[in-house]
Amino acid sequence: MAEADRGTLRQALINVLDNAIKYTPAEGQIRIVVRRTSNGKAVIEVIDEGPGIPLEHQDKIFDRFYRVEKGRSSQTGGTGLGLAIAHWAVEVNGGHMELESEEGRGSTFRIVLPSD
Repeated sequence: MAEADRGTLRQALINVLDNAIKYTPAEGQIRIVVRRTSNGKAVIEVIDEGPGIPLEHQDKIFDRFYRVEKGRSSQTGGTGLGLAIAHWAVEVNGGHMELESEEGRGSTFRIVLPSD
């Protein structure tokens, strides 16, 4: 359980899942894990088997209009706003987002929320 605004948290999840769907190959898998940490925080993880995000781009991935490669947007139709909106939506709910990614091995986007 977590105290959060349903609408904004929903938008964060939609945006993260949309990216996972766009970048995971047809034969790949997307997993969603919901758990509680040992210190009581609520966690939602979206784990994909996409191309991963190179280390040099990871600190900018939540910036507005930022795209790892210009070519990715032409293939998927993205504007570079989805993750920025997701990040904002999680922060207004008192949480934060984390990224674990390795180029060529996929990404894990983690939403961490305070529990009630």
